[in-house]
Amino acid sequence: MQPSLTRRIYLSPHLDDAVLSCGGTIYAQAQRGERVLVVTAFAGSPANHDLTPFTRELWERWGAADDPVAARRAEDLAALTRLGAQALHLSHLDCVYRQHPATGAPLYPTVEDIFAEVHPAEASLAGALCKELGHLLAAPVRPTVYAPLAAGHHVDHQIVRQMAMRLVDAGVTVLFYEDWPYAEDDETIARALDDGGRCWRRQTLPLSAEALVAKGDAVAYYASQISTFWSSTEEMRRALRAHAETAGGTGLGEGYWTVSPPPEASPTIERRP
Repeated sequence: MQPSLTRRIYLSPHLDDAVLSCGGTIYAQAQRGERVLVVTAFAGSPANHDLTPFTRELWERWGAADDPVAARRAEDLAALTRLGAQALHLSHLDCVYRQHPATGAPLYPTVEDIFAEVHPAEASLAGALCKELGHLLAAPVRPTVYAPLAAGHHVDHQIVRQMAMRLVDAGVTVLFYEDWPYAEDDETIARALDDGGRCWRRQTLPLSAEALVAKGDAVAYYASQISTFWSSTEEMRRALRAHAETAGGTGLGEGYWTVSPPPEASPTIERRP
């Protein structure tokens, strides 16, 4: 198949988010010959000596004692290969590893902190991500960008959404995906849409049965993460199908949202020097 000039860039906070939420759409686009790149923002490996009791517990559960993040990167590459997409792993740390630049104290030491507000020390992180990816977003053929709606209010999802909002204001076409499995109910999604009076519109991208199977295969590659949400891969596949039926309405689908930029938005994208 002749490769298309159409470019799709998925912004994934973690090493599974884009596939969990958009795996069927990614597969369908790749099958059409479109170029699909999944950029994971928080894919860096922390130093072992910086672990907290909370993060050590996570490492034990994930079952990769030496460097579970490296294992997760390998899972992500396998999953995206199944879908026909490429991967770009940035070196920023997951929120559970990040520390205050002045004190060295953990910024998000508990589960409650992870689903609270972004720490003031990270107010500039979304802008830094924009600059870091400026070379991709300002290419001659501007991509369509897919970003998390931040349903569920995870701080890393919030930061990537903040980055995506900057892109919207700069005139980039952005579709916000419903963060699955956080986005399981209308109330969670409604809270994510409560954003200062902006106009949001939902659209459903339909999935074929083949695309749903491919998505399930891809999610199954994230073996270290399955136990976080499901008791088995079989339960995961059933949950995937149930969600696709709900999101699709009259058929299988995945849900996305667009938002209008404010009238005063300036169409510029900074690049990192």
